[in-house]
Amino acid sequence: MARINYILATLIAILLLVTACSSPKSVTLTSTNNGGTTEVQVGGQIIIKLDGNPSTGYTWEAKDLDATLFKQVGDPIFSSGNPGLVGSAGTLTLTFNALKAGTSQLTMIYHRPWETGVDPIHTYTVKVTVK
Repeated sequence: MARINYILATLIAILLLVTACSSPKSVTLTSTNNGGTTEVQVGGQIIIKLDGNPSTGYTWEAKDLDATLFKQVGDPIFSSGNPGLVGSAGTLTLTFNALKAGTSQLTMIYHRPWETGVDPIHTYTVKVTVK
């Protein structure tokens, strides 16, 4: 009887481990993930890297962020594609913490924040399931 309990406990531990590892702790997304879906663990991070050029006044910004599931970590970070050339385009990286289990659309807009009533020139969306 003790052997059966040991085997059963081992199988449950393996099942729990596999379930816990089924979603990544963090995930990095790019423009190729636009319109797609992804999964991440509670406590993990969603890192989104998108082309941009802040010198033009445009930036990526979360739109209608579900604050119960996601929290943005700091401001977007810009990395120049050509650091020696002032005003060159590059990549904006936005990071979000996954706060609790659930599913929500994460939508980013590329716009000039001070321009009201103007549609963004790009929109990025991804459906995120936090497990």
